[in-house]
Amino acid sequence: MKFKLMVISLLFCKAIYAQSVKDSLFQKDIISLVEEMEFMYGYDQVIREYTLFKTFDKSETDRIENLPDSLKMEEMDKRQFESDSIGHIIWKRYISPKDEEHTLRMIEITRKYGFPTVDRIRKHYSKNFIDEEFNPYILLVHAPKKYWEELKLLMKSELDKGRISKCIYGHLLWHFTGRTSLQVLLDNGFEMVIENGKSVLKSTCK
Repeated sequence: MKFKLMVISLLFCKAIYAQSVKDSLFQKDIISLVEEMEFMYGYDQVIREYTLFKTFDKSETDRIENLPDSLKMEEMDKRQFESDSIGHIIWKRYISPKDEEHTLRMIEITRKYGFPTVDRIRKHYSKNFIDEEFNPYILLVHAPKKYWEELKLLMKSELDKGRISKCIYGHLLWHFTGRTSLQVLLDNGFEMVIENGKSVLKSTCK
């Protein structure tokens, strides 16, 4: 019995030490990490927005996104590519290859530093983000299917270690299971509520 308690104690101390090392490394490298992830996030968002709005002008895409739904669809219809091939070319050459590259880099960052949530970043980084909606986990939302199984295990480990919330885990798991069932979300930090007579999925995390 004493031996088992000693083993458990040693394992606990080892886990605490590993967490401390990752936190220290994260704090030390925070500036370069944020700048790199902001670039990846910016590329991810702007190139996708271009396929919808045919512009790199963020003020213009924000304007369109804030329009009422009917006017938004009308505006987007006006901006469709005349060529059927350009959308395919953008995805094949500029989106899919970078999604894979960004996924591999985020896996590498997570294994070395722990997952870089905005809350963890804010403990060591006080500057304004380039994009106020910046959130590194979006980079994993677009992870290629071949990395889903690895990411399921990695994100479960981050959840167990308290570095990501149940809601982030649930949303990522929903993507890593092909977005086929809302039950994955309902089991992991989300609930269905009635608002204005309609069922709405809401996060239970703060």
